[in-house]
Amino acid sequence: MTEWYTAAELAGLPGLPGTERRIRDRAAREQWQSRPRAHGKGIEYHISALPLPAQAHLFRQQVIEPERETLLHIMDPGADERQRRREQGLARWAGLQSDDPRRLRAEARAWLLQRWDEYAREWGTVPGACADEFGDAYQAGRIEIPEEHQCWLPRCLSKRTLFRWRQAYREQGIYGLVSQYGNRRGRDRISTTPELQSVILGAMYDNPEITPRRIKEYLVAAYPHLNIVSERAIGRWMARWKRDNAQFWTYITNPDEWKNKYMVAFGSHTERVTHINHVWEIDSTPADWMLTDGRHTVIGVIDLHTRQLRFRVSKTSKATAVCAALRDAMREWGVPEIVRTDNGQDYVSRQFTDALAGLGITHELCLPFASEQKGTIERAMRTMSHGLLELLPGFIGHNVAQRKAIEARRSFAERIMKRGEVVEVSMTAAELQRRLDDWCRHVYAHNPHEGLGGRTPFEVAAAAGKVKRITDDRALDALLMEIAGTRVVTKKGIRYEHYHYIAPELAAYVGQQVKLKRDPDELAKLFVYDADGVFICVAIAHELRGISRTEAAAVTKAKQRELLAAQRKEAARHRRAIKSNIAEVVLQHRIEQSEKVALLPRAAEAHNTPDLAQAARAARSQDGPRDSGASDEARELHEQMVAEWEAGVARINITPMREAETPRQTFRRWVRLWRAARDGKSLSHDELEFLTYYVQQIEFRTELRLHREFGLLVDGEPVEAAVEAEQEKGPQKQAERCDKE
Repeated sequence: MTEWYTAAELAGLPGLPGTERRIRDRAAREQWQSRPRAHGKGIEYHISALPLPAQAHLFRQQVIEPERETLLHIMDPGADERQRRREQGLARWAGLQSDDPRRLRAEARAWLLQRWDEYAREWGTVPGACADEFGDAYQAGRIEIPEEHQCWLPRCLSKRTLFRWRQAYREQGIYGLVSQYGNRRGRDRISTTPELQSVILGAMYDNPEITPRRIKEYLVAAYPHLNIVSERAIGRWMARWKRDNAQFWTYITNPDEWKNKYMVAFGSHTERVTHINHVWEIDSTPADWMLTDGRHTVIGVIDLHTRQLRFRVSKTSKATAVCAALRDAMREWGVPEIVRTDNGQDYVSRQFTDALAGLGITHELCLPFASEQKGTIERAMRTMSHGLLELLPGFIGHNVAQRKAIEARRSFAERIMKRGEVVEVSMTAAELQRRLDDWCRHVYAHNPHEGLGGRTPFEVAAAAGKVKRITDDRALDALLMEIAGTRVVTKKGIRYEHYHYIAPELAAYVGQQVKLKRDPDELAKLFVYDADGVFICVAIAHELRGISRTEAAAVTKAKQRELLAAQRKEAARHRRAIKSNIAEVVLQHRIEQSEKVALLPRAAEAHNTPDLAQAARAARSQDGPRDSGASDEARELHEQMVAEWEAGVARINITPMREAETPRQTFRRWVRLWRAARDGKSLSHDELEFLTYYVQQIEFRTELRLHREFGLLVDGEPVEAAVEAEQEKGPQKQAERCDKE
């Protein structure tokens, strides 16, 4: 037994304070026997210093209870096996349906055993001693039985039956009270023959509508060695398997029903929605509406925070109709932050996505085949179909069969809102639009919603805060207009659908490609944008408006002439800046750039062979001073010739070498020397030679032309016109110098 304890281990024991600090305070006050902890910081206290209740608790916890468990295990060696059977019984009990007769019967028996224990306590004895008396009282009707258990208990109850139930409950728990009579589940031939079971399941997966007869015929033809069961046995097994695997079977045969019935919905896709216009959902009705003025569809928009709902009747569910529905909702509710749609062509079209991007609205797309991600608008569509459509005058169903169904008052959900079908209503599209608007504003908006905590959409919208609104409705209309594609502006304007659309502003864009938008309510207009999306003008097809094209063309030509005149003036101004020889300027610039780049030495590896080594030895053998045999006079004559030749080279070198000097720097050095000579300053012999011979170089002529044409300065002053004359004097001065020398 442990004798030493820390304050944390003693806190809360009988007779001791509940916190470590108060334990330490009491130990210090009563001077308990203590010592430093063997491991870690702090001190620990001896058990003898503790109050008697705490000592008794620790002794019982560490000595008596472990020994009791050991004694019980010795006296009852089957306790572990019994516990295992109880756990298995609980697992099987959890697999029984709540309305399973076997479960209900077992619950009634468990209640009766509990009542037997209560009866024994009332008599002051044990249940086994009063089994006969309890049985007699049960048969005499003195035991009051609840109504839910009456039909599951026997009329007569013997002592032997009571003891048998009690033993079964002790061994397996409540599952031991489940009646095992006739319970052969899992012992039939199909369940015990894995190959036969696999064939039947494969046939069911391949054709969910297959009948037991067809499976029996298939077994006879393809698997004669497995033809060991009757058709009725196959039918019973299939029915039991479908019942036990209802969720999986529904998932295979009807995924939509599985989503509605089984798919978990612990969370909510509206949890992140915190304020009005945070998230909208948009969708179209799956069924088309056959109205008196043709086939139409209905597009719905809902705000997830307030549940405000709007519908728009359109000829088709295309991008223009979706944009129109979005425009109607924004005019009334404000601008949303997020719009969630499915992956339909009308919702991923360029027009709709560009409109959302232009409005700064985030577009969320549901995953393919995951319609539950926009379940709010789909549920609103269904509510509309139940609450409005069947009340509309002239609703006659989809076809003859559905007309009979209406007459028979079958479930409305089975008759409408199915994808690909048609809802026939004897009214126009405008009349249906008015009915939908009235239903949304006066019925749906004032119905309490469970998702809103019992409030109505009208109440939630009235309590909402500020919203973002577009003050310029014309700008909104222009942004949401139908994209009419791109065209190239020709000299006759923009040709679109066999008509020419013209405007004076288009004269500046002849030959360029432009983007077009079109208002479906005004066919005579095209809204024209440049390639960057900047608005240009509204082009008009005057044939559609009855205006003379001659008058419009005259205005356009005048506008074009004004534009060309302004452009000619601009071109002349730019041409004056470029006077001559652009190619030479570009070439010289490229030369200057290339001279600034030098190729670094490459890393090299010595290459050698035996023959090269021997040749090197032969070459080195010839090294060393060699006597030419020439006389002193000949050597002096040679040295004199070399000196004269070097002096001649110095005279020819017209440009003294300077490290890292560019052609422009050389030219500007010459100009400075020329100005110094002009002002009467003395120059050295080399400087005079440089002034004389540099003017003969092409480099001098190039730099002189660049400085004169582009107005380049040398030391803050332009190059003097007199410098140009030096180019002509250069050869003459050279000839005079040669004659003088």
